[in-house]
Amino acid sequence: MVSEGLELPLDQLPPIDKKDIKILPMCWKNPVTGKLALQIHPSAIRAIHLPDGSQMTDLGEVRELVHRLQRPAIAPKYIYAHDWEEGDLVLFNNQGVIHSVVGAFGPSEKRLFRQCNLASSEGVMGPDGTLYE
Repeated sequence: MVSEGLELPLDQLPPIDKKDIKILPMCWKNPVTGKLALQIHPSAIRAIHLPDGSQMTDLGEVRELVHRLQRPAIAPKYIYAHDWEEGDLVLFNNQGVIHSVVGAFGPSEKRLFRQCNLASSEGVMGPDGTLYE
């Protein structure tokens, strides 16, 4: 799956300031636990920078690699589908959980999602301990 024809061309999207584009490792180290987590945003990734300095830029190849890497974590045995009820609150570690919207809403129901970010003065830690700002 590259786009299924559902994505807007880049020239139809709001402009992106180049300084806001970050190149980060795919694997992040939790500075407290030392555990590694695969951290890929499959809907935003456009290229993969390889260790030898080259880049994988074919969107089909990029998405196929990302899918292969994420597939084990999205196996049915790891999926939690929440059956929402009024007053529910779900908290999760955004750097350790893949999350998405799936339908369990009636035609008259609306999804309200509030996100709380705890800002950090430190950047992302790569698997080797390097900090990426």
